[in-house]
Amino acid sequence: MASIAIIGEINLDLIVTGAPRLPRPGEELIVDDMLLTLGASSALIASQLARLGDDVVFVSKVGDDEFGRRALQFLDEVRVPTEHVTVLPERRSGLTISISLGEERALITQLGTIQEMTHADMDWHLIRLCQHLHISSYYLQRKLQPDLPRIFQQAKELGMTTSLDTGYPSDENGVGSVAETFEHLDIFLPNEVEAKLIAGRDTVEEALDVLAKRIPLVVVKLGAEGATARREHATVHSPAFAVEVVDTTGAGDSFNGGFLHAYLTGATLEECLDLGMACGALSTQAVGGSASQPTLEEAREFIQSAPRRE
Repeated sequence: MASIAIIGEINLDLIVTGAPRLPRPGEELIVDDMLLTLGASSALIASQLARLGDDVVFVSKVGDDEFGRRALQFLDEVRVPTEHVTVLPERRSGLTISISLGEERALITQLGTIQEMTHADMDWHLIRLCQHLHISSYYLQRKLQPDLPRIFQQAKELGMTTSLDTGYPSDENGVGSVAETFEHLDIFLPNEVEAKLIAGRDTVEEALDVLAKRIPLVVVKLGAEGATARREHATVHSPAFAVEVVDTTGAGDSFNGGFLHAYLTGATLEECLDLGMACGALSTQAVGGSASQPTLEEAREFIQSAPRRE
């Protein structure tokens, strides 16, 4: 069992499935279904880690509204402790509309309390009890973002390991600022598009060359192509498992949870990728980011039996 502190955001996702495409202005599309469920990269990673049996400390904020109350209920249902989630009176919680388009998705987000975490909210007496600090959604956590380099530095000084998943930048003018965190990171977990954008390169291989010079372990999620990790001069690639995808919402977050669990429990890099890939693949088997996240036993059985994509 690993102990992990996650400082981040929580919101609900309104997931739209069965849309043939995105609507044009003035057009109404009829879709198959809509589902309101747990969202936010930080909350979904916390959920996956809890499913794997890890000790999770989740620090976040929600608004004192119906969305906030429902988000806390979802956390309770997946057994993520909520005592360190602050409810802000007279504030709106965040909400994301996720339109599922096969193996791709389009997102529209109201930030609300997603952007309200600050350095002052860091309870180091609590956080220092964990072995690892993970932060997601760098570009959405706008009030926390300027202090993230020193937050990661403090964690390292306390003997913790650290990881970051940025998410896609909502403002490309701020892409480069994330590099200020690199010297204090142990693991960087972007997807293919984010890695190339942040590194300023056209291919994943070139992006790995740039990023791995500054971060000890870089893990790039490649969707249907699997995942690739670079540590020092060694590169390990793991092909994706062959599954029939229902909804990709949160698959990258579930991957992160599986990878971090394996990493923090002493697994090899290949085993870390396999557990991450299993958690990511299984999470796509139901609508929503948390509905089909696996337990550790389920993920291990899946790794042994599931075919890989060629």
